[in-house]
Amino acid sequence: MAVYEDSIGQLILQWLRKPEYWSEGSSGTQALWHAYTPKPVTPSELALSRQACGVACDAQPVIKGTLPNRDIAHMAATSLGYLTWGVTNDPMDYGLGDLGGWALDLLQIWGSYLANAPEEDLASWLHAHLGEQDARMGFSYSDVLADCDAWLLARSMQSNSSERSLSTAMRDMFAQSETNRIKRFYQSRFKGSADNLVIAFRKLVDGIDLGIFDNVSGSKKALLIASHADRLPSQAEAGILALSYAESLEKSEPLINHDCDRIAWNDSAIPRNAPLVKRHRVIRAESSVITRTGKTMTSTRNDMIPTRTCEEEEE
Repeated sequence: MAVYEDSIGQLILQWLRKPEYWSEGSSGTQALWHAYTPKPVTPSELALSRQACGVACDAQPVIKGTLPNRDIAHMAATSLGYLTWGVTNDPMDYGLGDLGGWALDLLQIWGSYLANAPEEDLASWLHAHLGEQDARMGFSYSDVLADCDAWLLARSMQSNSSERSLSTAMRDMFAQSETNRIKRFYQSRFKGSADNLVIAFRKLVDGIDLGIFDNVSGSKKALLIASHADRLPSQAEAGILALSYAESLEKSEPLINHDCDRIAWNDSAIPRNAPLVKRHRVIRAESSVITRTGKTMTSTRNDMIPTRTCEEEEE
């Protein structure tokens, strides 16, 4: 097992993701996880190391479900996605590693919206559900936190290839508060910019790009399966989804639902008579096209993205 000491962290993460994100003989979303984060069975020494690691992990005290706001299986599976496909640092683009994290969760809450409230205003619905304390509609606060932790964890592990890479990364990460970890992710991944996040997510919803190939064949079908939706969001809808996610990262705290559909973030007070009003945010997006002659043409558009907020009524 000594030969695979630098893989111990990944072997532990593979154990932690089970059974929620890895079970034998599965189909649908589980099948996507099998393809996305494969478990190599060769060489035989690696398989034996995984088995020994599993026995050691089984002997440890149970931690799943004992820590508030901590979805350990989610964090582990998403971390493995980044360790398998790479950690992307471009604030205005997505990487294949993001497909098992925040990008997937945005697509899944989109699917939940279509299944539960397709006639409602998307921005208003997201304002009420994305980042909420429970997971009624998907992409709860624990999901938001797990995605942030996974990116931070994988980035640290990639820069420290040793048998202690996982424990070192966890020790550094969990020494910080949940709020600080979310803010650290938002700043490190998207430069703390909602506009960057919108641009990155919009690139995904027309299909997965792979290297020099845009919108790889069959990728839309995979995204639809992952999102449990019958269609992918339009560019405008993708902007609303991404902007709502950015707002949850900026708040960095769980969304608490109150009566009358009023929304508050933890103990922050919003007047009970405060009406919910729509706002719009201007997102500036640029796109480049290379013509057959090799000339690059760049176009710019300003999109109005509706958001939702609370304001006190004027006396």
